[in-house]
Amino acid sequence: MAKIVLMYHDLYIQSGAESGFQNESAFQYKIQVDEFEKQVKAVVDYCREHIEIQVDFTFDDGGVSFLTLAAPILEKYGLKGIFFISTEYINTPLFLSSAQLQELSDRGHHIGSHAHSHKPLTTLSENEITKEWVNSINLIKPYTTTNISASIPNGDENSIVRKKALEAGINKLYTSVPTTRTKRFYGMPVFGRYVIYQGMTSTDVIAIISNKHHRNKILLKWRLLSLTKNILGNKYNKIKVLLFRRN
Repeated sequence: MAKIVLMYHDLYIQSGAESGFQNESAFQYKIQVDEFEKQVKAVVDYCREHIEIQVDFTFDDGGVSFLTLAAPILEKYGLKGIFFISTEYINTPLFLSSAQLQELSDRGHHIGSHAHSHKPLTTLSENEITKEWVNSINLIKPYTTTNISASIPNGDENSIVRKKALEAGINKLYTSVPTTRTKRFYGMPVFGRYVIYQGMTSTDVIAIISNKHHRNKILLKWRLLSLTKNILGNKYNKIKVLLFRRN
């Protein structure tokens, strides 16, 4: 069975200002709620006809739309989401409160760590990386099971980030690498994910889950872009969106 993991961020009704981080980079990932439902329905319909495909819906950051918009749509189609929380923002405006996290968990969705502060982990010292994981895990423990999963903020990771995640008690790690291949880091499974950008449609999402050649093309683009990340600097995010928004 092929497992394909999709990565979402915030949903919105009229404006990206309704939930989550409020910066240029964040707005590139915000999806209008009606379009999101079209994507979910298309995936469910496709998987019903192709039982060899499993699709997981994951969400990063911790915006309030996780509970108000994403969870009800997933539940409508018999699905549960994996919601990764940047725990420094719990109980702050536009992000989930403790009570909302509890409700999300009680409704059967999985709560995971998106580190604590959402800082790029590769820019931090080893002690700071440890604190990012440990602080976040301590704050999500009331809302999760003994199996603790995490996703990496900003997609910035290396062997030290993985090692510190493992030492902190994380059982599953999700990256931003667009691949279906599951790797293992000292026994800890490491999953790749396919980012869904603003402007993508259900057709784009189905192309990801239905076409191996298309997925290979996305991975090649990602590898080429990663090689130039340091050179591009502030232009990196803009070029990334141009490359991946329409695959």
